[in-house]
Amino acid sequence: MMNKEQYTYIIRYGVAAIAVAALCAPVVWRTEAMLSVSDVWGYRAVAALAVLALTTVCLGRRSPRLHWADGVALFWWVCVSLNYVFVSSCPAVEAYGKTMALGVAYVCLRLVIPYCGRAFTRLWWVGLCAAGGYELWTGFMQLMGREASRHHLFDVTGTFFNPGPYAIFVAVVWAVSVAWWYRHGEDCARRGRWSGVGAWSVAAVAVFCFPVLVATWSRAAWVAVAVAAACLLWKKHRRWVLGGMGVAACAGVAACAGVAAYFLKQGSADGRLLMTMVAGQAWAGEWLCGHGLGGYAQAYGAVQEAFFAAHPGSPLSVVAGSPEYAFNGVLGVGVEQGVLGAVPALVLGLWSLAVLCKRGEVSAYGWLVLLVSSLFSYPFALWPFLSLAVAWVSLAVSLEAGTAEVRWWKRTAVWPVVAVGGWCVWNLSADTARRVEAYGEFRRVRGIQDVAFLEDYRKKYEDLKAYPDFLFTFGTALREAGRYNESNAMLRQGTKVSCDPVFYTLMGNNYRDLGAVAEAESAYRKAFGMLPGRMYPLYRLMKLYEADGQMQKAEEVARKIIAFRPKVDSPAVREMKNEAKKLTKR
Repeated sequence: MMNKEQYTYIIRYGVAAIAVAALCAPVVWRTEAMLSVSDVWGYRAVAALAVLALTTVCLGRRSPRLHWADGVALFWWVCVSLNYVFVSSCPAVEAYGKTMALGVAYVCLRLVIPYCGRAFTRLWWVGLCAAGGYELWTGFMQLMGREASRHHLFDVTGTFFNPGPYAIFVAVVWAVSVAWWYRHGEDCARRGRWSGVGAWSVAAVAVFCFPVLVATWSRAAWVAVAVAAACLLWKKHRRWVLGGMGVAACAGVAACAGVAAYFLKQGSADGRLLMTMVAGQAWAGEWLCGHGLGGYAQAYGAVQEAFFAAHPGSPLSVVAGSPEYAFNGVLGVGVEQGVLGAVPALVLGLWSLAVLCKRGEVSAYGWLVLLVSSLFSYPFALWPFLSLAVAWVSLAVSLEAGTAEVRWWKRTAVWPVVAVGGWCVWNLSADTARRVEAYGEFRRVRGIQDVAFLEDYRKKYEDLKAYPDFLFTFGTALREAGRYNESNAMLRQGTKVSCDPVFYTLMGNNYRDLGAVAEAESAYRKAFGMLPGRMYPLYRLMKLYEADGQMQKAEEVARKIIAFRPKVDSPAVREMKNEAKKLTKR
């Protein structure tokens, strides 16, 4: 018969196992670039954490102490809420829904982790390695052609839609597994059969991470891995780290590696440089409160247009694009939330990393990899990495705050907060499921431009008004039906959630057909100003001037088209250039 302590031990490990499973499950789901079922299950995982938290409140004899970091987290959540209500002019229901869910997850974990004690920290890194093992298996199957990659341009993506976030998670797993083996591996391997099997399994995970990282060609992941390795070896092998850095510097290895990495993906590197500069200027424009939750794309597009207007002929125009994500986590938060959001994010991230490293938690090196890679990529735009980040911050705060004797009034106060939070998150999952269904129905018919679908699009507008592809398709369908003003209204909504100039190009076409030449000219020029590397808006502008009889202006634009150097040559580009040459010879 088991005694009371043994029952408590089993219950704590059970609760910890469920919590870790809820946090790691989003990693092994199929992550999509757009709204999908994985988002629904992300909310449901948080709702499951709420149930666990209520359970621990009933079972626990001690409650977590409050910590100043809890105040920072609350301050950040309040700032985001006020930003959403008073600053944001963009449809950001989904973005704020994630904020609400993450806030509930933080509160729940602050109750669950102190109850579980060491059980959570022992299972946390195991859960990460287990999820990593599944991702590695998926990646190897894709490399061998046994499973299809989820991106047509890349051989390996794991369960992600792009090799970038996949490489970041593999790097996180590598850092955790290597850190554990470095500190405990040899001792565990000698203890017994099962301990040895576990230890060598972790070593195998660490080894198999390398070929997958090489296959992804992710520079952000490799930089993060190098930083984590240096920090891991710094305490005991400081001379080795300094010596290696010195040898690399003297031999020029670091410089050669940097140059090689740059030329390996020069266009991508130049593009990241441009995005960093533009995002920095966008933040500086609204430095305190930001441009509003969900307003990154609109702000980025406006500042990029101003950048190229101030730097005509810039070589960076060739690599300019319309990014869906901020490729720097700090700048992304700063552009949308300003200093009021960026400062709490930095404080919680860096402080929690310092606490976990100081306490010798092996998972801290995975958190370090995630933070470093977020400076060059967009992991915090995705559910899997958001759930991991909340877990690491909650773990650090729980370890520092400790526990105290539970009081009846504390239980009375906590119960309604967690219950209401869990209920809200469950409702968010239901709302998200409705939007997923609407988006799925839209994707099945979006290639059909028919007046018969206009009413269906109109019914889905409230659910999908934050999605650029829906707004562009709806606007195009309205244009085909001859409803040019309604089309422009949809396209104008699209400019709030996307920085793709194609919205302005289509608006220019609508204005042209309405006979509004000045408005069409403005729209075409804005489209070209946002992305000077695309020639099509210039071509439409030339045809507008030609149709309106403004031949002098048409010839000026034609000469620009002739001198234009496209990023990618194509039959369409050659045809536009030929038309421009014919016009100048008249």
